[in-house]
Amino acid sequence: MVTNIYVTNWLHKYYFQKNEKLTYHSCMNRSITLLLLILTMLFWAVNFHITKIALVHYSPMAVAFWRFLFGVIILIGVLVVQYGKGLSNIRISLKTFGLICLVSFFGIFLTIYFFNKGLQTASAVSGSLILATSPIMTAILAFFFLNRRFSPIQLFAMTISITGVIILLVKGDFTRLIAMKLETGDLYILGMALVFSLSQILVDKYLSGINSILMTTISVIIGLLMFAAVSTPELLSSPVPDEWPFWASVGFMGILGTGVGYVAFYHAVVKLGATTTALYGNLIPLFTVLLAVPFKEEVHASQLIGGLVIVLGLLLFGQSKKR
Repeated sequence: MVTNIYVTNWLHKYYFQKNEKLTYHSCMNRSITLLLLILTMLFWAVNFHITKIALVHYSPMAVAFWRFLFGVIILIGVLVVQYGKGLSNIRISLKTFGLICLVSFFGIFLTIYFFNKGLQTASAVSGSLILATSPIMTAILAFFFLNRRFSPIQLFAMTISITGVIILLVKGDFTRLIAMKLETGDLYILGMALVFSLSQILVDKYLSGINSILMTTISVIIGLLMFAAVSTPELLSSPVPDEWPFWASVGFMGILGTGVGYVAFYHAVVKLGATTTALYGNLIPLFTVLLAVPFKEEVHASQLIGGLVIVLGLLLFGQSKKR
């Protein structure tokens, strides 16, 4: 995936910027970005299941600290490979740094805190379903802060995807929608969807011109420092888990869910826009449901049907963007 990001940046720099008529390279750029985005959704779906494993051994803040420690190591390595000796020459303005700090607070610190806290009680599948409200929140925020407008087809496509999420959420019984009561864990996941959507809007509005790998690395480092500051008392007083499931979980979350996933995701926000990228987030509950089998979570036929409806909405929305 990291190699694919390099290919995307190389095509953009040496071909697309020099000749906008080279539509082949433009299509390749978009295709690679979409592939990375879909893989990221898969990694984050896995995170819903393996985070619950890690939380058996450690608190939400401590799990977040170890996850992002792994992520920072990977991201710094990627940054060094990309920039080489030119890394020391990188300069960003104080305003840009402040905006990155804001993105880190909402998009990393609060997002992951709510995520880990919510999954202490919410199931992986229900958590991913609630997170699927993120595209709705992003679209609403984009309407107010980015002056985005949507065509009737795009609105219809979003409605289809949302319908798929509702089918998954109520397990095919729409009478549950009226009587639905959210548990504390579900509310945390809902809060995660809100702050995560806000971070996407900030990136789309203010940071679209900055290199995605550089921005992500700085954001994750800042997020790690925030988690370290909050979890230091526990890290110093509690023994570090020595069970392999814990380290396998935080290793996956750090390397793929953070190191690779965050770069690919924010790259997509810059290239595709916050609203389009957020709509692909509906793949997370679909993947989470499919992964419920190996992780031994119960799966219903209505969940599979809802997942297919989500994909239909995504395809329709993607086609409407090309017209």
